[in-house]
Amino acid sequence: MHTLKLLLLLFLLLLQVGCNSRDSFGSKAGGTVYLDRTNDSLYTIKHAINDTVVSAWELCYPVYQFDYGDLDGDGENEICVGVIKTTKYDTVSRKRLFIFRLFDGRLIRPRWLGSRVGFQLENFYVCRDSQPAVVITTEIKHDSTVCLQYHLGGFGLQFDKYLEQ
Repeated sequence: MHTLKLLLLLFLLLLQVGCNSRDSFGSKAGGTVYLDRTNDSLYTIKHAINDTVVSAWELCYPVYQFDYGDLDGDGENEICVGVIKTTKYDTVSRKRLFIFRLFDGRLIRPRWLGSRVGFQLENFYVCRDSQPAVVITTEIKHDSTVCLQYHLGGFGLQFDKYLEQ
């Protein structure tokens, strides 16, 4: 029964992620921000205006998720990218969440390169229904799955609440 409930929850989350995430989005500068895949472990976030790339940020890791939303309420979308990598203090390759912004409305710059959230991250999506937008995660807490909501704080993601499953 527990396995069936977990599978149903994961299916619903993937359905939600599939509906909310996009491969590209528009910027206030009139450009497009998108993720370009070179191979399985090399992706580049690009910001193009009038078909000319004005900024790019290379990610030398596998990417499992790309989403966006105005996480700080300033009217410009932040770029959320799920990568799989190790960190200095965690040598196991795990899913991480990176958040980027458009500096001066043009240049892609890191906002938060998250080493971890509350528990082991499985997936995330940006809920753009609220202002500012929030990040919803699915995380592994011991042997069960939990959904959590975060907002962008002064440094990285700040926990808001557990969500009903």
